Amino acid sequence: MLMLVVNAVIPRTAGIITEAIRSKQPIAGFRTAVILRHIFAKSTGSEQAGHLSAFDLRLDLDRSEDYKHIIELLRLAVDSRLPGGNTRTIGELTADELELEANDMEVSRLVQVLIQAAIQDGVEIDTDILRATLDVMIATQDVTAACDTLAECYPDLALLLDPQAQVSAKVVSRALDDPQSELCQMAIGGLLQLVAVGTDPKQVGVDPRQPQEDLPYAQLEDVVDFSDKQPTAEEMKAVHAWRTATAERIYRAFVSAGISQVPAPDNSPHSALQGSVVPTPEMVSSVLNIYLAAGDVEQAALYYETLKAVLNQQSAQVQSSSWNAAGCEELKSEHKMGSGLWADIAHAACRSGQLWMAAQILGDMAGDGWAPLQSVYEQYIDAVSDPNEASLATAIRELQDRILANGISVTNLAVREPLICALTGQRDVVPKEFLTTRIEQAIVLFDIPNAEDIVSDETARDILSALIASGQLTRAQDLADTWSSGRPNLVTHQFAAELVRGLGRAGDHTQALELFSNYQHLDQGESTLDMLCAVLEVYMRAGDFAEAISVGKRIRTMVNANPHEQPERETYNYLLSAYCQKFQPSEAMCVLEEMRRYKVHANSDTYAVLAQSMSTLRSLDGMRLVSALANVDYNMAVSESEQSTAAYSRPLPLGIDYYNSMIEAFGRTAEPMLALQVWEVMRFRGVRPNHLTATLLMDTCAWCERVHWEDDMKPQEVFVNHEVPDDYVYMGMKLMYYHFLGSALQQLQQAGLEFSLANYQQMVETLLRGAFLDDAVTMMIGRFEGPEKTAEWIKRTYDVRFERVNPLIRDWVKKNTPPATEGGKEITEHAVTRFMTDYMPPIPLCKETVATAYGATEVLRSKFVSEDDPRVEVQLAYRSKDLVFDILDLHERRLDQFLAAERPDLLPESRRQKMSAAEQT
Repeated sequence: MLMLVVNAVIPRTAGIITEAIRSKQPIAGFRTAVILRHIFAKSTGSEQAGHLSAFDLRLDLDRSEDYKHIIELLRLAVDSRLPGGNTRTIGELTADELELEANDMEVSRLVQVLIQAAIQDGVEIDTDILRATLDVMIATQDVTAACDTLAECYPDLALLLDPQAQVSAKVVSRALDDPQSELCQMAIGGLLQLVAVGTDPKQVGVDPRQPQEDLPYAQLEDVVDFSDKQPTAEEMKAVHAWRTATAERIYRAFVSAGISQVPAPDNSPHSALQGSVVPTPEMVSSVLNIYLAAGDVEQAALYYETLKAVLNQQSAQVQSSSWNAAGCEELKSEHKMGSGLWADIAHAACRSGQLWMAAQILGDMAGDGWAPLQSVYEQYIDAVSDPNEASLATAIRELQDRILANGISVTNLAVREPLICALTGQRDVVPKEFLTTRIEQAIVLFDIPNAEDIVSDETARDILSALIASGQLTRAQDLADTWSSGRPNLVTHQFAAELVRGLGRAGDHTQALELFSNYQHLDQGESTLDMLCAVLEVYMRAGDFAEAISVGKRIRTMVNANPHEQPERETYNYLLSAYCQKFQPSEAMCVLEEMRRYKVHANSDTYAVLAQSMSTLRSLDGMRLVSALANVDYNMAVSESEQSTAAYSRPLPLGIDYYNSMIEAFGRTAEPMLALQVWEVMRFRGVRPNHLTATLLMDTCAWCERVHWEDDMKPQEVFVNHEVPDDYVYMGMKLMYYHFLGSALQQLQQAGLEFSLANYQQMVETLLRGAFLDDAVTMMIGRFEGPEKTAEWIKRTYDVRFERVNPLIRDWVKKNTPPATEGGKEITEHAVTRFMTDYMPPIPLCKETVATAYGATEVLRSKFVSEDDPRVEVQLAYRSKDLVFDILDLHERRLDQFLAAERPDLLPESRRQKMSAAEQT
């Protein structure tokens, strides 16, 4: 079965593998890993624990090509989106332990066992197998597995990675005996690439990259530990120290391998050294990247000079297409180094902020016949520390000088146009003001308006779009007029749609619609799908939802007539939002059904829009439907790429906006427990909360939703069949939700959220609205008062409550109830206060929180005064109006006295005057 899977995607006959076969290889790699786990789990061995070599792991394959193909498929089974790192060494095992180990074995460890199986089958671990093995270790970033694997076949290479590695004494390896051999050069190059991405083999499970929840694939695995933090500076320093030391050891071992001792020519008693080994450009560039990442500029400069010396000893040759791994345009037909290596070291120099080295590398890259890529230019421009016009102009001129010094003209379209595109490209990481500066530099440095052939039509359209996006509408119009005479094909239907969309995003909706009207008139009433999608976006940004729905109907009709022509998902999201804004949820669900029918995958924004719509309609059934559909897509979604397979499918990345909308919606439908369940699901899926999440959770726990119905809102009855509370603002907080609030706030802090000042103000208002006055004031000033003073105020609060109890009950309680003690001391604070002190953060004492405390207290007092039945569901002990007034007066006086004595700058003038009047009377 194993070879059936392998041979199905790796034909025996020579020839080019078709795209259809190539697309099946990842899933074949996944199946290969599963089959190997089952095979190795059933391996037999001695009853006592032993090394892997003590087990019968043979696959009865006698060809090295079979093992090479299996390892190559295992490499395709490695998902690069998942963090890698060192894995635990496989020690001595019994048969039962091996079965358990094999069933959950990592791919890197599968390769280790597979190499042991090849050795038992009598297959030589040749260059091809070793290359495939190192490729897997590089992909998984597993240095420990690489050491353990090499120890069984090439122990001298394992000792280069880890001098303390346990190698087999029975195996004699001489991989370094012939430095000029293909095996040695390939092995040293692979080890250096592994060191560049790996960590010290003594550290197991360490990933030097970002933690999972900060990566774009945050939901690849549901369980996320929010306690994971970015690697500290000390940790990264240790990683770079290991990488540089190990790379230096491997590099020097290779260079010194070709040096031998010979008798001195002058009959001296001392021997002389003879011979030299020239490293490959791949080796030197790997070491160079390691030193650049470590920030060692001096060593990086030395290795770059070494790289240039190595290249100078080589002659430029016409190379195969594999040399152009980066996809660069060729300026010459002969090269000394591949474009991928040039691009890698250029990226490394830009990331390290060494602009002078990056400019030199890009100049030498052009001199070697490769036109630098736009992505490299973008990183070079982003590395400019001060993005003003002078600094940017200096950096670009230095780059141009380096290119000219290598005999390449900067007027060459292949060199100039990617640089212009990098300057004028619209990217999310570039702020609007910086984009304006870059566009200006592109226009000035290259004299774009006066040189019509300086850029292609496609780049000219990108420049106009960038000008519109940056708000330079007049300049874009002037430049378009200048270019139109010499560029008859400049304005296409697609570009016209982009212009309309750009004007709409710039806020000039009127001009955008006028442009659409003009093009519609020129096309005799016919509009393309791109143009209608752009107009739909303009109407949505203008807030004209009725016209947006009208345009959306034309889009839906066009798509139904020609299903092969589909709008982008963003267009469907706009259309969903338009229907929701006009309270037509049934039509919105029809649009969602059309998306599913035409295989346009919904995203987080899609379900966020629907959730907000059902929230506005107070539709519990609608919310449940949206939640169910989102969960189905979450569990069954596939990646965006058409080349993806089921093995690489991943959950729908539901974002924070969706979960916030769901929490708000369930709160508005008077279902706080469902809202809290959404928060639990959000935590389970590893989505980081934001300040709005904290606001919504506090609203949910406080049950303070302002429920009201608009007079002009006529929701469709099919979606509204859930009874909701009447119109009122202040509802109290049940003790159960009060404890939920403390837990939620603690979980928010554990998730790394730093509360904003608005969040703290809401905490004060929430506590006061629930009539937990003593808790709110204690959380504000308790840490400044001292424990004795705080305990005194809490005791006075207890006394005030007790005085409002029926006299007969009060006397009986005093007579029959002993004081509660804890550790021999009388407890003077009630359980809720202690709970909140333990789990809720201290509220900062500032003008904003003080004003919120006094304001919420006054509102609560006026609510009780103005209404006989204030309809405030507060604590059971606070149902008495007189008791609430007493507690309000007590803790207002407490706050007044503390501020007057300790922080008079925070005491409001109205309270100061009231205190003075009280003293006089």
